[in-house]
Amino acid sequence: MKIKNMFKYAGATVAGLAAMLAVTSTAISADSFKMASLGAASPTTTFSIATIEILKKEYGYKIQLSTGAPATRQAIDAAKKDLDLYVTAVSINNFMKNGTKMYAKMADAKELFGNLRGIMNYPLGAYQGIVWEDSGIKTLADVKGKRIFTGPPSGAARVTVEQILKGATGYEPKKDFEAINLDWSSALQAFQDKQVDVYFVPTSVPSPQIAQLATIGKIRILGIPDEALETEAMKAAASLPGREYTMLPKGLYPNLVNETDVRVINSVVGLGTNKWMSEEDAYNITKAIFTHNAELTQAASWMKVITPETGLNQMNMPLHIGAYKYYKEVGIEVPAGIIPPEAK
Repeated sequence: MKIKNMFKYAGATVAGLAAMLAVTSTAISADSFKMASLGAASPTTTFSIATIEILKKEYGYKIQLSTGAPATRQAIDAAKKDLDLYVTAVSINNFMKNGTKMYAKMADAKELFGNLRGIMNYPLGAYQGIVWEDSGIKTLADVKGKRIFTGPPSGAARVTVEQILKGATGYEPKKDFEAINLDWSSALQAFQDKQVDVYFVPTSVPSPQIAQLATIGKIRILGIPDEALETEAMKAAASLPGREYTMLPKGLYPNLVNETDVRVINSVVGLGTNKWMSEEDAYNITKAIFTHNAELTQAASWMKVITPETGLNQMNMPLHIGAYKYYKEVGIEVPAGIIPPEAK
């Protein structure tokens, strides 16, 4: 399979994120929206905060941001008009529109997916499994019998990480390890307190969150070994939409003890809405994000990749009519499969 180099971008600090979150408005009005992102230290929150500031400056929009809910839940909330802007994921779109994985028992999953619309995609980062150097865990094979945070319950991250573990080792939750049921923030604290042995998180590279952990003590990131690439389980994990292999370089963080580069799986997420958002608002949001790339990059340098030319990368949901209008306006060819029903 094709191996791609990791993005070498720096991000905002967790402290900076907290400070920026404090200035967001909680008012609800005709020009106000409810928005959600993943954990407070997630790249999706860095992106969301920077976007909120841009939209406030350009259009006076007031946006209430909540963090911590898994993207699988956010998609349902948006489809039921309880969220206006949310974190999409290419893999989740695939599951929801087909009624599989975490949506297999949800009879109306496909119908709800029909209410969702995309605005743009961007790289979430790599799924990185972190251990403390003194844990004695040096490879994925060593996690048997350990307490592992694979992601929030019923979230897409948990599905991905558990597929990675099965592909690399054959290990399964409950049988070979304990999958800890926590949200993102609680899991991070539990890992710092050494109540969790392995902490998996999808994040940018380099990651401010992981860099912060490295200031506490020596860490190791667990990579996917060469011999695992041909297992059926690993092929299944890597072949789903929105996923690709990439290499994490040694020496990326102070106190990172890895002696060689390690292979991890990268993923693609995005900003989504629902079909009820007005064409004007969706157009304004799309345009503001792409025409203020400098402000995004100032917040976190990895966001320099957020451009109209990359916004449709692996997009597998219908665009919002307002976003579609902007892409057409700037000369981006929109694949037939994601043209919004409202434009046909």
